[in-house]
Amino acid sequence: MNDGMITQEEECLLSVNEVACVAGVPVRNVYSIIRSNLLSDAVKRSEGHISILNKGLVGFVSLKLVYDTGGILTLEGQRQLIRRLLDHPEAETIREGVVSIDTNGMRSSVRQNLTALEKAKGMVEIDSEVLSGTPCFRGTRIPVYHIAWMVANGDEIPAILEAYPRLDEEQVEAAILYAKVYPFRGRWKKPQAWQKQRPISSSKTTLDALSEPA
Repeated sequence: MNDGMITQEEECLLSVNEVACVAGVPVRNVYSIIRSNLLSDAVKRSEGHISILNKGLVGFVSLKLVYDTGGILTLEGQRQLIRRLLDHPEAETIREGVVSIDTNGMRSSVRQNLTALEKAKGMVEIDSEVLSGTPCFRGTRIPVYHIAWMVANGDEIPAILEAYPRLDEEQVEAAILYAKVYPFRGRWKKPQAWQKQRPISSSKTTLDALSEPA
């Protein structure tokens, strides 16, 4: 996990999941694109991490470009686009034949994903003195993965906020993203009982209503 601000580096070492999140490309496709050798020196993979050229976000944009044009251009056409992008990392559009690519729009999408990831990381604190180092929301003892699991189990955000009044909606969204990018690596091999059941409703009802015959 990279603890620094990714945007400050010319080249940075990231996990495959981090790169997939920022580029907006599925993890399996990130691996496939790296193996294709289309990205030249913009992106390199080594032992589960990626070294990515970050000038003008060119490494992230390169990945997204290859993924988005997979059904449009040939490998050679994609290679030519990447070459132009590396030569002109700040270009707003690049062309290959009759195909014009809005790299400025891609760069904007990448920047939004990057900001969301950095914000989510900033909301999380890992302290060996708090729940044995379990990632918790900063300043609390509320485990981030627990909130993400609640959402995955079907709990609605208003119900979660009612149960955890110290949290806000932005933190719940951050938990979802954090758990996706940094999957849980704990001891639980099987889903817990509460994880297997989807709540019937998050709404309130009266005692009289509960006593009425079905």
